[in-house]
Amino acid sequence: MFNSSHFVPQIVSNGLRACPILSRGSSSSSGSIINNGASGPNSNIYVDYFSTSTASIIPAVNNGSTTTPSGSMVSSATTTTIKHPSTLTPDNAKDFFEKCPYANVVEEGIKKDHEKGLEALSELIKPTGSGVSKRLEHQDPQEALLNEMIEMNEIKATHRNSKKNITENKENYVNGFKAVIDNLKQEGRYRVFTTIQRQVGSFPHAKQKLSQVKELEQLQDSVTVWCSNDYLGMGQHPVVINEMTDSIKKMGAGSGGTRNISGTTSEHVKLEMELADLHNKDGALVFGSCYIANVNTLTSIAAIMPDMMIFSDQKNHASLIEGIRNSKLDKKIFKHNDLKHLESLLASADPARPKIIVFESVYSMDGTIAPIAEICDLADKYNALTFIDEVHAVGLYGNRGAGICERENLMDRIDIISGTLGKAYGVFGGYIAANKDIVDAVRCLSPGFIFTTSIPPSIAAGARASVSYLKSSNKERKLHQERTKKLKEMLKDASLPVLDTDSHIVPLMVGDSVLCKKMSDYLLTKHNIYVQPINYPTVDKGTERFRLTPSPVHNDESMKHLVNSIIDCFQIFGKKYVAKN
Repeated sequence: MFNSSHFVPQIVSNGLRACPILSRGSSSSSGSIINNGASGPNSNIYVDYFSTSTASIIPAVNNGSTTTPSGSMVSSATTTTIKHPSTLTPDNAKDFFEKCPYANVVEEGIKKDHEKGLEALSELIKPTGSGVSKRLEHQDPQEALLNEMIEMNEIKATHRNSKKNITENKENYVNGFKAVIDNLKQEGRYRVFTTIQRQVGSFPHAKQKLSQVKELEQLQDSVTVWCSNDYLGMGQHPVVINEMTDSIKKMGAGSGGTRNISGTTSEHVKLEMELADLHNKDGALVFGSCYIANVNTLTSIAAIMPDMMIFSDQKNHASLIEGIRNSKLDKKIFKHNDLKHLESLLASADPARPKIIVFESVYSMDGTIAPIAEICDLADKYNALTFIDEVHAVGLYGNRGAGICERENLMDRIDIISGTLGKAYGVFGGYIAANKDIVDAVRCLSPGFIFTTSIPPSIAAGARASVSYLKSSNKERKLHQERTKKLKEMLKDASLPVLDTDSHIVPLMVGDSVLCKKMSDYLLTKHNIYVQPINYPTVDKGTERFRLTPSPVHNDESMKHLVNSIIDCFQIFGKKYVAKN
C-alpha cells in the first residue's frame, strides 16, 4: 500500500533529493514536499498518480518564484494535491515508473549508493497478498522471487516468531526456509529436477531415472529431450569425446590449481588462443562458466573505471544483472531493443563520463535478436564501449560459428564478447574475448578468475576440439536452422501458441505456472517427452511456457510425435486450442 505519511520521509531520507524534480526542494514537518524547480510537463505528474494524502507538491512557475536566503528557488504558486494510488499493481506499475520522477530515481538506484537505492525500490513497490506478477527491470530473478514471497503474511509471521525465539529454538530458522518452500509448491513454482541419463550416440534420447535415491539405478523408458541447450549435440560428438579421453589419459582429471598457481596448462592456453581467433580478437579468457565471466568482467571494469555508467537492456540475463549490481556503478536501463530509448539515455548522460552498453545478441526466453549494428552506431556516436553476450549464438550463427556478430559482420565493432562452451559447443565453461589489454586487466583483477581452481584440462581440450570443428563445419548449423524452421511451421499449422522468433529458440506459451508443471509431467509420463516448465521469476507471471530446443538430430518422426503429444496435452488440460479443418 502507498501511504505518504511514511513514503515521503523515507524516500527523502534515502537520498531521493537527487531527483531532478525535487533536488532543490525540502520536506516539511507535515511530510509535504516543496517542488522548487520543476517546470514543463513533469511539474504536474504527481496529480495523475497519487491520491489525496498528507503530502503535497507545489509545481514551479518561472514567473512566480522567489529566492530564499539559502539560494533555493521556491515557487509562490498554489499547492497542488498529490494523488496516490491505493495500491501499486502490475497494471499501473509500468506506467508509474516511466513517468514518476520519484520512482525513476529509485529504479535507477541512488547515485553513489546503489544498494540503498535497491532497498528503497523494494520498499516502494512492496505488494500485498500474492504480490507482483512482473519482476522489475534488472532486479535479479531470484531476488525478485524472494522479495515477493517474503511479503506473504504467513512467512512474515514465521520470521517474526523466529526473531523472538531465535536463542531458544533454532528450529525457527528451518521453519522460515520451510515456509518459502511451501509457498513455492502452492504456487506451482517449486523446482523439480528431472533426472536423466544421457547415452553416447543416442542424443536427443535419454533414459529417465527415478528420483528416489535408493532407486537411482533403475531406468525407465527412453525419453526424447526437447529442452537441452546442447543445441548441436556436440556433447556426444566423437571429435569432442576422443579429445577429452586422450587428455585425461595424458594429464589426469583435475588442473592441479588456480590459474595463478600451477593451474594454467597447455590446454587452457590453446583454448584461449582458439577463442581469440574465433572472434577475431587479440585475446580471450576462460572462466568456469559464462555466468562467472559476465559477473567478474563487469565488476573488474568497475574497479578500473569507477565513474563508468552502464546502459543495460531491460531483458538482460541474470548474470549480467548481477554483474551490474555488484559493480555498484551508475546504471541506466533501456527498454528491450528500444534504440530511441537507449539514445535518449545516452544523450542525457554527461559526455565526459565513460560509458558501456551491455546487451545480448539472442535473448534466451523470447528468442529476440538485438539490433547490433544500430547499437554500435549509438556507441560510436556517444563514445561508449560495447559488451555483448553471445551465449545463445556462438556455435550456431556465422560462417565459423562466432555468433550473430560474425553473421552480420560486426565483430570488429564490439569491444567485449562473452560466450559459453556449454551450449552449442556441448562441453563446459565460459569466456570473454576482447582487446588484449582489456583481457589482461580482467585477468589480473577478477577474483572469480584468480581465486578458484581452473577447469580440468580435459574440459579445455574438449571445448577446443568443439570450437575448432565447428569453425570448419557448417552442416550442423544449417541442419539446425532447417529443423527449427520446420518445427515452428508444424506448431503454427497445428494452431498451437508458439511465439514467432527470428532465432532458434521456440517458446510455446502456457500462461499458468501450476498448469505448466502439470502439462510437463503429463508429457513425460504419457508421451515420454521431456520439456521443462519455465516459470516466474525466469519469465513474467502469465507468460509461463515451454522453451523447445530442436537440434539437428530431431527428425521428422520425433517432431510429429512432439506436436501430436502437445495437442493431446492441451486438450486434456483444457488449454485453448483451435483445430485446423
